Amino acid sequence: MKAVKVVVISSEHTNATWRWIDKHFENVDWFFYRAHPGNKFLLPFQRLFASFQAVMQARRSDIIVSHGPYMAFYCAVLLWCFRIRTPHIVYAFNFAELPVGFALKRMQFAFKKINKLVVSSTMEIGLYSDYFKIPYEQFDFVRWGVKDPRFEDSGNTFTKNYICAVGGNARDYRTFMFAMKELPEIPAVVVVRPHNLIGLEIPQNVTVLTNIPKDEAYSVIAHSQFMVLPLKSNEIPCGHVTIVVAFYLGVPIIVTDSSGISDYVKDHESGLLCLPGSKESMKEKILALWNDPVLRNKLAQSGKAFAALECSEENYVKHFKATIASVVEVYE
Repeated sequence: MKAVKVVVISSEHTNATWRWIDKHFENVDWFFYRAHPGNKFLLPFQRLFASFQAVMQARRSDIIVSHGPYMAFYCAVLLWCFRIRTPHIVYAFNFAELPVGFALKRMQFAFKKINKLVVSSTMEIGLYSDYFKIPYEQFDFVRWGVKDPRFEDSGNTFTKNYICAVGGNARDYRTFMFAMKELPEIPAVVVVRPHNLIGLEIPQNVTVLTNIPKDEAYSVIAHSQFMVLPLKSNEIPCGHVTIVVAFYLGVPIIVTDSSGISDYVKDHESGLLCLPGSKESMKEKILALWNDPVLRNKLAQSGKAFAALECSEENYVKHFKATIASVVEVYE
């Protein structure tokens, strides 16, 4: 039986040795491409060059898979320019901030030419369909699915019990810092990007770590009492990766109540929800969970069970097998 040829292109944020879900498939020839990390000026050219390589290979392949909206954009434009009709599927289609102006117009044009866009929350289907003027039927919802995280645990390097907040996309660290300032008895460790700290006053009970390796960030989560995920509004489709990692590690979570995370967190079931932009609501939930080890254990166990059942790598394996079946009659 002829092997299916699949081209996969990912962004500069992926590891050079990353091979997605290839080990789950037989009779598939994989071709992996990746944009090389570069400075702000060179990055668009690095993305374009990697996309060009992938698209040239796509001429002789059955499917091209892009990861993330920016690689999807470059590939869609190049496929159109060279009149290549290879089916184009996009996973991890997600925006922390939606494009505006000319960038929006270009993306509206390009994204309409993609066969399937896979998002990690149901609310994103309506959001992106309306914003980019793409038909609903071009979208699929698949929960963020990964393997149980494996990392080099650096241990608990902090002398006291602490809570943590991790991540940089669409985060509301202003509200978090305000809440922590009024909870001086609770230590916190925050893992952020430098831009997340602009204009913020850091309370004395908050330790800030920036641009640390992934393994170290996972260690911070793993050894915390619980994690807080403060989002900017009630319609933010970000934080899925961090939520699922915390679930797998058995760490309870407090999350801003947003439609973008409702497919993952149910209040008092798999986590606690606080009101968007409310210092008082966040402070109340932090204090309650800090003082309730029974509730922490309940949420940790529920989250871990949810991740094992709903957020495994098998999510993408099943979806991509169905995608292949729709293109070539190989997988049932």
